[in-house]
Amino acid sequence: MMKKILLTVFIFSIFQVVHTQKKELKTIDKQIRAGEYENALNTINSIKTLVDAADDKTKAKYYYLKGMARYQNGNGSFDNKILSIKDFNEVKKIELSGSKIYTSKVEDIISNLFNSFVLDGQTLLSEKNYVNSYRNFEAAYRVSPSDTLYLRNAALVALEGKFLEKALEYYLELIDLGFTGISMNYYATEKESGKEQSFQDKKQRDFSVDIISTHIDPRDELSESVEIDILRTVGAIYREKGNLELSLEYLDKAKLINPKDVNVLLLESTISYEMGNVEKYEDIIKSILELKPNDATLYYNLGVVNAQRKNYEKALEYYDKSIQIDPNYVNSYVNSGVAIMESRGPLIEEMDGLGMSTADYNRYDELKEEINILQRKAVVFFIKGFELNNTFDLAKQIKEIYYALDDTENGKKWEVIQAEIENN
Repeated sequence: MMKKILLTVFIFSIFQVVHTQKKELKTIDKQIRAGEYENALNTINSIKTLVDAADDKTKAKYYYLKGMARYQNGNGSFDNKILSIKDFNEVKKIELSGSKIYTSKVEDIISNLFNSFVLDGQTLLSEKNYVNSYRNFEAAYRVSPSDTLYLRNAALVALEGKFLEKALEYYLELIDLGFTGISMNYYATEKESGKEQSFQDKKQRDFSVDIISTHIDPRDELSESVEIDILRTVGAIYREKGNLELSLEYLDKAKLINPKDVNVLLLESTISYEMGNVEKYEDIIKSILELKPNDATLYYNLGVVNAQRKNYEKALEYYDKSIQIDPNYVNSYVNSGVAIMESRGPLIEEMDGLGMSTADYNRYDELKEEINILQRKAVVFFIKGFELNNTFDLAKQIKEIYYALDDTENGKKWEVIQAEIENN
């Protein structure tokens, strides 16, 4: 008799719980319909423990209402919308093998959320609101993980806004996903304008061509891989963060795909230089010149590194090649002048070490003439540089050289030019 009483009590307790669940869920539903979302969320949180032991039908309704309270008919905050997706996905998970009372409803809402995230991401980007833009693009990807393009959009926006840590996070995730960016693009020419237009998918393009006949000449085009660009960008971010070794690691991965990618090689050369490996820097630049033989800047850079190592003749050769390619490359003219002036160093040092003998006096005169020859060569380059870029510093340099050559007439002329620049 005691066992029967206990069983009756247990059944009654279950009935009470179920009754409470249904009552509270009805209350939550009413609160949501009335727009009382905060009250609904409070009620939802109060019955969480009751729902944990409920049947799947009750659980599905609970998470549906929880998601709706956060979604707020599309007017919820960004964070609440993100949380609502988790609730709606929980509904789909619960109803996966049973009756699908709410699945179609939540799928429509998730689709709307996806579209709103994409649209908001684009709008916020146009407003240069980079943080909220990349957050929306990331949200679009989280809603639809197959649309990895939006994760890349999030990475690009974060990078543009200089949020390097976030950009790095996105790019590393893209690498882990094996993202290449290769996709089929669909085009057709609009009859009215005669201009080719792109379409989101083949279905839309074919509809315009075959059904409504607003377009002609359909064509498909496979986009190029962006895998190297992503690896290079990660390398650039790590360089910016000061981790040069890790930067080179990702550049090596990029070179496995294409060892002749110029942008990758340029970044590798820069990092090599920053690490003090000038020889490697020079070797890489030379390898790039095999791919880009008419790049004046690369020859100029080779001139700079050779000048730094006091290989002035070699530096002048590279500067000259730069000028041959681009006769208006002002820095090559100026640095040629600088290299010639610096090459006087051993002559000046020898001159300073001379004594008072007749032989020393004679040698002094010889050295002075050699120095003057170099100064006359240098001033030609400085004047050419000044013609392209008339700066105060160049005018001053030219003036001082003429005075050093005892050319008072030209010295005074450039003194006037210097003063005019200073006064203007």
